[in-house]
Amino acid sequence: MQNTKNARKPVNKNSWIIAGILFLAVFLSITFLTISKVTQGFDASVALSINNMILVSSLNSLMILASEYGREYFWIPVVALMLLLGKKDTKLLAIELATLFVVGIIAGEVMKYAMFRARPYETVTGIITRVIPDTDSSYPSGHALIVSVGAIFSLVRFQRKSIALLLTIEAGIVCYSRVYVGMHYPLDVLGGICLGGFIVFTGSYVMERYLKQVVSRVTDLAQKVLRRGLFSL
Repeated sequence: MQNTKNARKPVNKNSWIIAGILFLAVFLSITFLTISKVTQGFDASVALSINNMILVSSLNSLMILASEYGREYFWIPVVALMLLLGKKDTKLLAIELATLFVVGIIAGEVMKYAMFRARPYETVTGIITRVIPDTDSSYPSGHALIVSVGAIFSLVRFQRKSIALLLTIEAGIVCYSRVYVGMHYPLDVLGGICLGGFIVFTGSYVMERYLKQVVSRVTDLAQKVLRRGLFSL
């Protein structure tokens, strides 16, 4: 993350708009299927199959660990490391990513408030809960939304493919784990991924086209705060 040359990919703003529209279209389609309950039976069947899989102890522990700690406990340190160890371009990316995370959190909460879907452990017979149950709306998956914002952003904005791949693998494990531990249906997760993709592409477009100076100023401010914080230790 320290290499400035490898931190940022060339900007193709037109393709971002197209990608954002496609992600939004799929998200709206999944939302309609969820609200109408057209795919409820299939969704429940797949959720039960994944949840009831017998995994070796180490993989079972990995799924629980990813579900519990793979979101903010992983991605906040990623942003912090980018700010602390990265050069100017990497710090700019860190501020953009942090902004997109905030947008994702707000969008996820709004969606959960707008439509309520009971968790699979509440409605599907045979679902095993492997973590402390969440009681808010199952749709969309907030975990899938946030980690997908991080993964898609890294794939789109980082030139270091190895780093982007590792972050994407982590996000994939988190997404799968949320179904495995009994907290989500597969469509909850897919909806979260698509909403995350929409936020990344449209948010990146807006920030790169209209808010570059604002992002740069916030980055400079963050650098000053970090320097003062480090010097005060």
